[in-house]
Amino acid sequence: MTNLRIHKLRAKAFFLKLREENDDLLTLSFDCQKNLPLPKVADQAAYYSRQLYLYNFTAVIGSSHSVLQKSNVRSYLWTEDISAKSSNEISSAVYHCLNSFDLHNIKTVRLMADGCGGQNKNSIMIGMVSKWFSEAPATLKRVEIIFPVTGHSFLPADRVFA
Repeated sequence: MTNLRIHKLRAKAFFLKLREENDDLLTLSFDCQKNLPLPKVADQAAYYSRQLYLYNFTAVIGSSHSVLQKSNVRSYLWTEDISAKSSNEISSAVYHCLNSFDLHNIKTVRLMADGCGGQNKNSIMIGMVSKWFSEAPATLKRVEIIFPVTGHSFLPADRVFA
C-alpha cells in the first residue's frame, strides 16, 4: 500500500512540474515515436519481410497546457539507412533544438523525457547538456533533466504522435 502511494505521489509531482509555467522557465519535453515501417502495406505476409523504418523524434516547447503549433513543435525525421536511433542522434536533435531558442530572459531550462536508457537517460545526454550549458547565455542559471515514474510518461510530444 505504501509503495503504491509513493508511486502515485511521484507521478503527481512529475505532472505538476510539467504544468508549471513561468516567464523565466523554458520547458522542453521530447520523445520518440514507435518505429514506423515503410512502406505501409495491408498484406500481413509483407509485414514480416524486410522493411525500412522511419524514426520520428519530436520536441515540444512549453507546458502540458500549451497549444501545439508549428512555433512550439520540432520534429526530426530520418530513416534507418541514414542513421540509427541511438543516444547520439537523440542528443544531437536536443542540442539543435536548444540552440534554436533565444534564452536571454530565461533562468531555468527544464528537459523532460521518458527514462529510456538507450536514448535519453545516459551519459551522452548528460555530456551534451553540460557542453550546451557551458556555452549558454550567462542569464541561464539552471538546467533540470526530469524523468517520470515508469508508466506515467504521457508527454506533450505524445499528443503530436496521436
